[in-house]
Amino acid sequence: MTTLHAEMCARIAAAAGRPGGQETIAGLQVYMASAPAPPTPLLFCPSLYMVFQGAKRLLLSDREIAYRAGELVMAGVDVPALAQVTEASEGEPYLAVEIALDFRVLSALAAEMSALPRPQGEALVVRPLPDGVVEPTLRLLRLLDDPIDARILADGVKREILYRVLASPDGNILLQLAQADSVLARIGQATEWMHDHLGTPVTIDHLAGRARMGVTSFHRSFKSATGMTPGAYHKRLRLLEARRLVAMRADTLSQIATSVGYHSASHFSRDYKRAFGAAPVVDAKRFGQR
Repeated sequence: MTTLHAEMCARIAAAAGRPGGQETIAGLQVYMASAPAPPTPLLFCPSLYMVFQGAKRLLLSDREIAYRAGELVMAGVDVPALAQVTEASEGEPYLAVEIALDFRVLSALAAEMSALPRPQGEALVVRPLPDGVVEPTLRLLRLLDDPIDARILADGVKREILYRVLASPDGNILLQLAQADSVLARIGQATEWMHDHLGTPVTIDHLAGRARMGVTSFHRSFKSATGMTPGAYHKRLRLLEARRLVAMRADTLSQIATSVGYHSASHFSRDYKRAFGAAPVVDAKRFGQR
């Protein structure tokens, strides 16, 4: 282990404090796990996700994506998945850093670079960490030592990290997002609308119109990018939000079901159990005991 890598791991562990994910400054999260864990449902949001120790996998509807120390996961749109830490221990915990994508900064950088996107179908890819990314990421973590430094300098360092990834041979997925008319960016606009309208019925015609695409082309491109049909994707978003609300004990189960577009409590309970392995009433009790 190099001195740089050792300091990176130490700082991630210190910032995390305990197993789980911790937001440190806006747009920066650190993750630590001290043991392998069962698959957990989540929404993998547009971000750069860098692994520095251990290994993890994402189970998508149509494939499995595994990644480990020294690799970068790039997500261009929200992707529902099951996440599972596969390599971690007390002595060598799983350690990762996630930087949320700022699309305005991304577009400005791509314009300055005069970069043109190359064809890209998938919304989530794994690549080796590009040269030049680790050092500024470590500098970003060092800023956590001083809140004033973090407030003033963090955005500039995050911009540098985005640039390094954009300029790398594998920066294509980010270039796609930087172009408002690219297929991936249009799919992203549709997924964003679905995320903001969880309780609203959707049709393929409406979504294709929002993406400014033909219905057939939109359906094919959407499934290629996310691994799911638009209808299955929207349903998964609704259930993930319901699970989040159940965990927060934010409302009654009936109110939660209604808020994510279900008009039948039994239908909601059935779909929830099929997705997460336990009925919402069981999860509510389990979360309440934590």
